[in-house]
Amino acid sequence: MENASKALIIAGEILIGIAILSLASYIFIQFGTFSSNLNTQISETSITQFNVHFTNYSEKANISAQDVASVINFANKSNTDYEAQKGDAFFVDVCIDGTSVLNTNINEFLKNNQNFYYCNLRGINNNNIEIKEEENKVSIKAQVDTSDIEYNEETGQVSKINFHVINNSAYSNALLSGLNVEIIRQ
Repeated sequence: MENASKALIIAGEILIGIAILSLASYIFIQFGTFSSNLNTQISETSITQFNVHFTNYSEKANISAQDVASVINFANKSNTDYEAQKGDAFFVDVCIDGTSVLNTNINEFLKNNQNFYYCNLRGINNNNIEIKEEENKVSIKAQVDTSDIEYNEETGQVSKINFHVINNSAYSNALLSGLNVEIIRQ
């Protein structure tokens, strides 16, 4: 009888041990899944925070030379931080009308440049710009075209942004006097 009761106690201890090990492995797996999901969310948030420095200028036609200079500075800092060279996954290029301006002296750029720019819009020309001083706005007819901001397929981060010069002194003067820009999408 003693052997039977000892056998039952040992069997019970083994079952309790198995239950504790099963519970521990379940908790370990759950924490691992949580950690993995958290890392994914942090990575996606980091990419979004990086990209917003460029996507803020999408579909805008009142981008000043100072804004472009800020983007150039951010891209240069990012390239330096990542030690990125042209062709690397983390390299970011900034262009004006297709020509890279990354190595531009910012002070000279600002001193010699009073233009306004647009990004991710097409069809802007002098015929499509209408200045309405009485309404305190400038209307521009344009087509949305998202090809001015390119993304790296590997990282999901912006790899290039291209600005276009608006060559219209009346438009520039209207913006400098405080008129608001209204984009009329065609």
